[in-house]
Amino acid sequence: MAEWLPPSQSADAALLPALRLGNARADDLVRNNGIAANAVALHKDHIVGHMFLISYRPNWRWLGMRETAAKSFVDEVEAAWSEYAEGMFGEIDVEGKRTFTEFIREGVGVHAFNGEIFVQPVWDTESTQLFRTRFKAVSPKRVDTPGHGIGNRFLRAGVEVDRYGRAVAYHICEDDFPRSGVDDGNGSRVNFPPGVRPCCIFSSRWRTGRPVGPISFTASWNG
Repeated sequence: MAEWLPPSQSADAALLPALRLGNARADDLVRNNGIAANAVALHKDHIVGHMFLISYRPNWRWLGMRETAAKSFVDEVEAAWSEYAEGMFGEIDVEGKRTFTEFIREGVGVHAFNGEIFVQPVWDTESTQLFRTRFKAVSPKRVDTPGHGIGNRFLRAGVEVDRYGRAVAYHICEDDFPRSGVDDGNGSRVNFPPGVRPCCIFSSRWRTGRPVGPISFTASWNG
């Protein structure tokens, strides 16, 4: 204990300098270690399962509805949601690959070893379907400070925040495959117009100013 003298610092100061290396090690561990890969699979099975069903419970009194009418309304909403979110051809995914359940399973898995997930809503102008909102999954590794710099008080690991810690913009790197898969960080900047959320981020909050959470596979950072 006498030699264990960790500095007293914020989570951002402790995590962000080694965030890219930590994420890379966690990715490599889950990709090449059977125990870690199965741990993530079990994690997804325990949290999500094979189907992520909606359970819509509106406040029918506040909506001015009768309880019987509200029940019929709930049935219609849940049926419409299932048709949209769990379609055979992945209509909810702009890439046409995932259903909503597969989005959630992928997000839970990525969150386990990256600490956060990013999803961007997209309006499909070419679709003739009733619901045109699509979603695009964005790799957390593509959100970074331009030039992979250290950043500052208001720019932390690619996320611009205001004085209250609210995210106001994201810096998203361009995909440069087949090289490293992420460019030098000089990609696009996604702003947040008033009242609009062009990007959704979900993370574990742990004493951190930048919206990034601790990684479940933190042990992989060592060794």
